[in-house]
Amino acid sequence: MKKVLMMVAAVAFLVACNGSKKGAWSDEDKQKAKDEVKKVEASLDVLGDKKQAYVDCYLEKIEDNYENFDAANKDQKGCEKHAMDCVQDIFAGK
Repeated sequence: MKKVLMMVAAVAFLVACNGSKKGAWSDEDKQKAKDEVKKVEASLDVLGDKKQAYVDCYLEKIEDNYENFDAANKDQKGCEKHAMDCVQDIFAGK
């Protein structure tokens, strides 16, 4: 029983240290993603009143598809695809 409790405690500790998983990033990973979007925010002005919908869509897609910010940040082609999907989604009214 003691070994089981130690194993459960170790797993809980490892999960707490990372804090992110697909669809449920830590606040720190969410903030990193938002900070990266802010760096290119001016270029998103071409989206007009759909800009915030695009940002929300993009952040949601990367959180849903990557374990954490670092994993998303390493997959430029994947993130570009998610960005294009969001453009299509917002202009299709989804």
